[in-house]
Amino acid sequence: MTFSYTDEQLNNLNRDYAVYSVNLEFAKRNGRTYVNSNLIENTSPDDLEKTNTITTSDGQEFRVVATKSDTETGFDGLAVAPIVNGKPDYKNVAVIAAGTDPDSPVNKGMFGSRDVNSAIIARQTYLSPQYKVADQFVKEIMDDPRYEVSQLSGYSQGAYMLKVGAKYHIPTTTFNAWFKYGALSLKEKAFIESNPSMFIDYRRKNDDVVVWNDFNHPEWYNTTTTNSMPNTIHWLDGTSHNIGDWEFDPVTGQVVDGKGGKPLISGVYRAYANSLRGMAHYKDLKSKWSSGGISSSEEIYLDAAQGSILSSSMAAAARTGADEVSALAKKANQELQEIWSKIDFTSYSALAPYEVEALFASQGITQAQFIDTFQAETDQTVTKMNASAQAFENLDKQLQEVIEKTVATDKQLAKEFRQWKEKM
Repeated sequence: MTFSYTDEQLNNLNRDYAVYSVNLEFAKRNGRTYVNSNLIENTSPDDLEKTNTITTSDGQEFRVVATKSDTETGFDGLAVAPIVNGKPDYKNVAVIAAGTDPDSPVNKGMFGSRDVNSAIIARQTYLSPQYKVADQFVKEIMDDPRYEVSQLSGYSQGAYMLKVGAKYHIPTTTFNAWFKYGALSLKEKAFIESNPSMFIDYRRKNDDVVVWNDFNHPEWYNTTTTNSMPNTIHWLDGTSHNIGDWEFDPVTGQVVDGKGGKPLISGVYRAYANSLRGMAHYKDLKSKWSSGGISSSEEIYLDAAQGSILSSSMAAAARTGADEVSALAKKANQELQEIWSKIDFTSYSALAPYEVEALFASQGITQAQFIDTFQAETDQTVTKMNASAQAFENLDKQLQEVIEKTVATDKQLAKEFRQWKEKM
């Protein structure tokens, strides 16, 4: 099953102890551990501690696959693989682009560091000079047969990752993004418009860094000056441009709004985005073959690929939904238990504790009614959701077996299909 990155994990990977610290000078200046995939890399004796593993605030570990620091443009990038069941899942790599480091002393120019100069150019034009480096970095990882890139992310100036994601059809999430959607090619823009759920652009309404760099605001999006795409931009109240000021749902790890504290996007939504990614690759392959006419073997391949994507996507969405319901039920049961425990039947001086309990009971407020009944209902719901998820997973397993048998009639086709499945 495809690993699904949460907003909280992506936000953590965009912070100073993660993607920013792939730059050795930044790590030294800020007292951070140097992040690098190669722990035996030769560095000077006074270098700080190095690590090739990043742990996010939810306890999830990520193995560093590759890093990139470009002194010419100020680009800093990081590629990680989630550690699942004790092993890095190299088929679900995320690539992160750091935001601007205004305090960097590297390559100081007239207006500041190369990083700041890139930001100025991005403001004056439609695109940061760091984009080309980011594009190359992502492409290098994609071309490595060991890895499959399933997620992109960036913060502030790093929002050009939206263009990279649109180009390569990879789900992308950005924070405090200032990015002019006019930088997209017509093909890239069309892809985002057709698949808006794959692109999540979190912004604050009164973040002046965002507003005055790309002149974008929720009340201006329909003007000719912003070139924004409102279906991808999620506006939240607030003024902060700090990557660390976002709040997340403790159950789902998704960004919550400031009003009701509810997640803006569910885990099921992300599972859906991953399915769209698979279908995008399917459509690309079909379009490529269609130019020369599709053979009967290729038709079988395409049918198998489509069936595989839909089946695994439904199973993933069902499991994600069941896990979220289970976590929510656990949280609700705990909170209800805490409420009940705060009732002190001995605090009434005029009545004995048993008399107070009797009064509560006369109004239907008993532990059996207040807690046990509720927990029984939530347990029943969780059981049903898990059963449904298990049914989808069993169906997926059966369908995959049938698809394998069908494709196996052609040895070359079977080989190609298995290679394709690994990338999904």
